[in-house]
Amino acid sequence: MKPSFYNIFIPLEEGSYILHNKLTGAIMTIDEETKEILDNIQEREEDIPNDLVHLFTENGIIIEKDEDELLRIRHRYKAVCYDPQTIAFVLAPTARCNLSCCYCVQRVDESLVDRSAYTATMSESTMKKALSFVKTMTETCNVKKLPVSIYGGEPLMARQTVLNIFEDLSQWCKERSYDFITSMTTNLTLMDESFLDDIQQYSPLYIRTTFDGPEEIHNLYRHFKNGEGTYQKIVTNMGMINDAGITVRVQINVNKHYSHVPELFDDLKERGLTNIVMEVYALIDPFVTIQEAQKYYNILNESFPLSESQFAIPFSKMSEAKSFVYHAAYEKGFILPPSQLGVWTPCDGMRAYNFLVDPSGDVYKCVGSMLMKNLRVGRILEDGSLERYPFFYKWMNTDPTLIERCQTCHLLPSCGGGCIVGRMLGSIPCFCEVSHFPGEEYIKMGLKQEYSQQLQSLKIG
Repeated sequence: MKPSFYNIFIPLEEGSYILHNKLTGAIMTIDEETKEILDNIQEREEDIPNDLVHLFTENGIIIEKDEDELLRIRHRYKAVCYDPQTIAFVLAPTARCNLSCCYCVQRVDESLVDRSAYTATMSESTMKKALSFVKTMTETCNVKKLPVSIYGGEPLMARQTVLNIFEDLSQWCKERSYDFITSMTTNLTLMDESFLDDIQQYSPLYIRTTFDGPEEIHNLYRHFKNGEGTYQKIVTNMGMINDAGITVRVQINVNKHYSHVPELFDDLKERGLTNIVMEVYALIDPFVTIQEAQKYYNILNESFPLSESQFAIPFSKMSEAKSFVYHAAYEKGFILPPSQLGVWTPCDGMRAYNFLVDPSGDVYKCVGSMLMKNLRVGRILEDGSLERYPFFYKWMNTDPTLIERCQTCHLLPSCGGGCIVGRMLGSIPCFCEVSHFPGEEYIKMGLKQEYSQQLQSLKIG
């Protein structure tokens, strides 16, 4: 026998540890002697009672000497990525936006996106094609639920199109006894009671919005086109949504002023807005961040000169910054996303049946790639079918279990390989720091805070 490569030990008080296996999700507490035996299992296997050998084997803590855990991960990866039951759609009815955020890719680098694409709004004919595509794909996958998320641009600049999409798909699902699961990402500045009343009949799973820090900092980054800040408007409308009983998810953009984010949490807490889910993402400045990552991974020479971003933190500091913000959110009593314990969680963009449709009918695999025409994976044809481009297969061929750096990383079962868009744009083997993965310290924090008092310690003898 040998210990699993994916075991982690988190010290507690009085010589005990939380033992967690990232591949199986097993969680238990053990004492110092048990940890020492597990660390040296090949020499001390006979020192473990048979019942504990069985327990550790069943939970993947110890494995056969000739077992290759990477093959198990690869099998699970393929099963998840090509599971039709994970089908989901993101529809962007418009790329227009009423804000002028300094970090928007439109302003950061025009070479990535055709500026004219940002004025596009979905026509009625394109909407009908998109709806036909959604229905056809759902029936092809033989599923009984239809998750649809609305994205932008700012989707409320095309509110009637949003309502038309919801009404059409809701009726279609009702006729077939399918579950219709809706959500929306919006800057909230155009939200009002009328629109909220209209969408409540579709029981949205959540509405997601974004903050860049406390009011003064947020308004520096996220403001209207006339320079007016958006903070108060967003907070007010977030309270309205919360009062309506709809789950609010907040994306915290980690920027150079991330140390001030606890001030944002204090303000939201004072307003009674703690029943919201906090998600943390590091802002990137496309070419600056990519070059920093290339240098970090020794793709660029150490002497290569780097520009300094006006808003993004250095690539090497992103994991530390995200952990800081997550810890602050927990300390203030906010809800955090699941810590991905033992569940294979590749980026949604790696799932073969996840699609994003932009206002012109082009199809992408990730919201981060939308409008980047070189990252399109297909387009919707007149009959609502999908024409897959060759790039679709290149995208789906991205397997982190074949990436050397991922093969030797004990976080692989939780991380899932990092950001695919970053890998594609920068020709970087892995791009974990800017992905949805919250980081190792977040997992350790969650384990220690949630399980240290719930688990009975396993001891030898």
